[in-house]
Amino acid sequence: MPSLACSSSHDSSADQNAITAGVLLEGDATTAQLSAVLSRKPLDWDWAGGQFDTPDDEATLAADTPASFGWHADPPAFAGADGVVTTYLLAFNASDNSDVLRVFTTLPEYTPDETAWSKLVAASQPITSSITTSHFIGAELPQAGGPFIGQTITLTIE
Repeated sequence: MPSLACSSSHDSSADQNAITAGVLLEGDATTAQLSAVLSRKPLDWDWAGGQFDTPDDEATLAADTPASFGWHADPPAFAGADGVVTTYLLAFNASDNSDVLRVFTTLPEYTPDETAWSKLVAASQPITSSITTSHFIGAELPQAGGPFIGQTITLTIE
């Protein structure tokens, strides 16, 4: 899998900041984990990538109250190892594929705060929400840990 490369003429911290900019961190997720996930091309593997429990695909959500998003993913083959941490990257995109909101979390659920929900409502068009799952052992993202692309659902907020 490709990883970030840096040369002496680049400021690697600036490169990392550009990659992770605008992504909300939730739970115990770290910027280092996020950088590791974003530096690899994700594999399309539904069962490992995660499936949404709520809301349903093609759901119409009320704009006045933030909706909760819940999901599950199958554990990795090395699930019994010490220090396994599972992370989830939620991407909310407008129909033109522009990023509306991205959230990186260690939790199997997410309820947007008022600011994040406002971004989703302001899209004023159908939104796709996708989940990508990765499994770390300690601070390392092994090759068998992903990231894996899971389900994508479409939502309308009115």
